[in-house]
Amino acid sequence: MKEIRPEVKEKHEKMLWTVFACGFLGVWLIFAHFAFGYGITNMGINDMITGGVILIASFFAFKANRFGFVCLWLITIAGLWLNFAPLLFHAKHAVEYLNDTAVGILVVLFSLIIPGLPGKVEEVGHEIPPGWSYNPSSWLQRLPVIKLGIVGMFISRYLAAYQLGYIDTMWDPAFGDGTIEVITSKVASFFPVPDAGLGCFAYTIEVLLGLKGGQSRWRTMPWMVISFVFLVVPLGIVSIVLVILQPLLVGAWCFLCLCTATAMMIMIVFAVDELIAVFQFLHLSVKAGNGFWKTFWHGGDLPGTKDDSEQPFSQVPVFTMYKRAFMGVGWCWNLYLSAAAGVLFMFFPHLFNFTGFMRDVDHLVGSLIVVCSILSLAEVIRALRFINIGFGLFIAIVSWFYQGPAVYHTLLAIALILLSIRRGKIRETYGSWQKMIK
Repeated sequence: MKEIRPEVKEKHEKMLWTVFACGFLGVWLIFAHFAFGYGITNMGINDMITGGVILIASFFAFKANRFGFVCLWLITIAGLWLNFAPLLFHAKHAVEYLNDTAVGILVVLFSLIIPGLPGKVEEVGHEIPPGWSYNPSSWLQRLPVIKLGIVGMFISRYLAAYQLGYIDTMWDPAFGDGTIEVITSKVASFFPVPDAGLGCFAYTIEVLLGLKGGQSRWRTMPWMVISFVFLVVPLGIVSIVLVILQPLLVGAWCFLCLCTATAMMIMIVFAVDELIAVFQFLHLSVKAGNGFWKTFWHGGDLPGTKDDSEQPFSQVPVFTMYKRAFMGVGWCWNLYLSAAAGVLFMFFPHLFNFTGFMRDVDHLVGSLIVVCSILSLAEVIRALRFINIGFGLFIAIVSWFYQGPAVYHTLLAIALILLSIRRGKIRETYGSWQKMIK
């Protein structure tokens, strides 16, 4: 059996306090259902079993050996399970949901996020990818995504509280009972568990993965970055599309759902550059003769990577700190005007009081125009704005065949097309990806 490296043992010994913390949380779970008074329910039994697994695994995790590292992964899986179990068992009491999710987050923090990957010491240095002008994995780059993920997590918890029956009213300052109509609709009921709770679970994992890894994780943990961005980008797009379809499928808008969709759009803008850096790294690594799966799981290094010479963000003025966080995100006036055009298309049915097919087109395509315009703020996917040209042509043509103010539609569509041609200034460099930025 391969011997554990000394630096791995040293790291493990320094982090033994996190194993103690996991053991304490296991004991907490075993007795929590008695303390909170929800008795021997399905959730109570689940807490005792899961708490016992965490407690036993924590005893074996004290040893810096392969079995101990496996036990740490088992504890991490138990923490993720605690965030999902209240949805599966439809927890009857709010305290059950709160206790399991809070303890589950702490368990993942103490078993994986704080001590690092079991059995591995992450490399430091060489933070900037070849040909790039900044580090897409820096903490300042990840901070907006983590903060917005926390916002989405709490909004989703609030919506899930209504679906699970913990509260009987919902706050919606814009659409009245629209939020309740949406989260109790047939679309929402399609899922076997509360869909808002699933959203909360996804946001929780996004936040935890956003906290995981150092500032070189684009090359040291490709699998982690891809898992993180997969939750942010594809699931984010699905979430946004579902929100867009609300007025068409349900006939109502949900204000809080719109807030989470907006947060998700901004998260994608800040996260997509790290995904591009990982794809570049994997491509160049395989081209250099390294195995794909070995690089994917264990990372590596490449010629041309360099250290980040910028001062630590804790030692710079606040304005400079936030300026660095927005590296890779452009401030293009034409994209903001394009988004405004999309919003105006969405309001056309209300401004001109028309219904039918054209109303649905304006709602759907107008929303997609807003999404494409906002996502195009990310310099690495600036070419996405060209999709708006197709949307403009579609609306301009269709408006002459169906009920609606064709002249206004056509004029606004032409304005959208012209706005979508301008690329705007690209402030950063992206190595071999530069040629993809049109």
